[in-house]
Amino acid sequence: MRCTFRHSRQLLVSIGTASAGVPHSARGREQASLTGQRLRELNVRFRSAPLLNHDSAARETAEAILRHLPQGLDVEPCRLLEEGAPVPPEPPAANYQPPPETFTQDGRRIESAFRRFFHRAAPDQQSDSYELLVCHANVIRYFVCRALQLPPEAWLRFSLDHASITWVTIRPSGRVAVRYVWQLRPHTC
Repeated sequence: MRCTFRHSRQLLVSIGTASAGVPHSARGREQASLTGQRLRELNVRFRSAPLLNHDSAARETAEAILRHLPQGLDVEPCRLLEEGAPVPPEPPAANYQPPPETFTQDGRRIESAFRRFFHRAAPDQQSDSYELLVCHANVIRYFVCRALQLPPEAWLRFSLDHASITWVTIRPSGRVAVRYVWQLRPHTC
């Protein structure tokens, strides 16, 4: 019996922590390139690739990844994916204490991004859909907590490496699974 359910799948790629205007190291560029190769090996057809465009690290990471994917991918800039502080973490982190208004401002924007990109496949959708989101780890960790219906305040309890892939599947029933949080640790880096 063949499964006819259609899934909505999000593949999220974490960008590094390079300071604004500072290019990635040779190692960071190599990691992003290897991630692009891995995404190509998955042999999935991405519907779109929303990414932030103003951040030099994000742009550099995305360009290194996109070089390995098929031409013609709909790449769209999305300011909703900008780095930010989604919600105050629980437990509080001594080394991460942005002003309270930062959580309010960033949290609204990041939640809007979650609502835009994380949803069931349309009922009339004929095939699985894949979106590639290239954004900062803070945003991805918040998305994972929200998608799994875990307390979003837990977002700071796990880490993501630069150029790591996180794969989230949303089934037609609304059931969500994280297929993997893949850490890229190539021997060449």
